[in-house]
Amino acid sequence: MSDTTHYRLPQEVAARLEVSPSTLRRWSDEFSEFLSPEADSSEGKQHRRYSDEDLTTFMSIKGLMTDGLTYDQVRQRLVEQQRGKSDGPVSLVAADAGLPIAPAMTFLADTLHNVAESQQAVLNSQSTNRELLGVVLQDNFNLKEENVRLRERMLELERQISQIRRDEESRREALRADFEARVQDVQRMVMLQARSGCLGGLFGSSPR
Repeated sequence: MSDTTHYRLPQEVAARLEVSPSTLRRWSDEFSEFLSPEADSSEGKQHRRYSDEDLTTFMSIKGLMTDGLTYDQVRQRLVEQQRGKSDGPVSLVAADAGLPIAPAMTFLADTLHNVAESQQAVLNSQSTNRELLGVVLQDNFNLKEENVRLRERMLELERQISQIRRDEESRREALRADFEARVQDVQRMVMLQARSGCLGGLFGSSPR
């Protein structure tokens, strides 16, 4: 039977696990007994290659390391998982390359990775929306302040216009009163002149 195992390059595996290549090499050396022979570079191999089962094992290692376990504790867990396989429960580390668990776990890892990227994109979008909302709220607050200032200015202008109108009305009344007073003076002068002419006619000298 031909070997149909799919192998991945270290760069691809490191990217899938979101770890550095140096971290992947360290894990490969520390847990080589749980990996495929192709993942071991101690036998003169120039390049490491990792199977789907290796990727699944690394996923389990990463999860345990993220929980704060030491290398020895992680190694003990992997040993326990291998022991559990002989009793029947399905382990995260596949014992047989022909079992479908490894491709399924790889697919699950890809799906979770895509979901995580989508969630991060949503979080980034929400952060951007919050920033835009903050800008809009600040602009709205500034507009409200500007509207208050404009209303106050309009009220002040209305008060000034009302005062100007009152002043103009007062000046018109003053001019009207002055004009009427002058007219009365002129009328009195005319009346006095008329009376003076009449008296002169009465008491003037008789004609020769």
